[in-house]
Amino acid sequence: MNIQDIFSIRDTYVFVVTNDSSADELSWEVEPTNQDLIPNVEGIYFVAAKKVYTDKTVDCFLGVMTPERIAETVIKLVDDKVFAESIYDQKTAVIPAVASKCFGDYNLYYAKENPQIGIDVLRTALATHSTVATIAEDLGYILRDENRLEEALEAFHHAEKVGASSEYVYLELSKLYKQLGDTDKEKEYEKLFANS
Repeated sequence: MNIQDIFSIRDTYVFVVTNDSSADELSWEVEPTNQDLIPNVEGIYFVAAKKVYTDKTVDCFLGVMTPERIAETVIKLVDDKVFAESIYDQKTAVIPAVASKCFGDYNLYYAKENPQIGIDVLRTALATHSTVATIAEDLGYILRDENRLEEALEAFHHAEKVGASSEYVYLELSKLYKQLGDTDKEKEYEKLFANS
């Protein structure tokens, strides 16, 4: 099937690109998968996504290259017509509606128009994929930026428990404890970061 037909398949969240030889993304061939997370394998995927406004979301698809987790193309359905547009041409954020197994820039899930949308996507995924540290890390960074410090601590501790992607989780925990005034914990995590 090609991307023109992507909206006709229900209950599929991740499509893998099987042929991207055309310059016109709408003619690329894709296959539905049964995955509910962006996989941590090299490829191009179109995943269920949300165009986020302050008061609503609109369903769409987002092209994501892995394992770098680079998003470039938004596939939208407007008046029964399918359009492919650059993510950089969007006036509001477009975020995946599914979490990712591969590590990358957390801003992929951070819709400043309504940050709670990305938070909810990540929390829902973490509830069923509790051993995927990248989900907890993405969540922690967004919560940190939203000044929800206790919740950010919880997310980063979750990532630490299941195997954080890098020592920078310790640095984030140290900084959060500093902001919360817990000097002992701040120093403990600062030391863990330095010794990693």
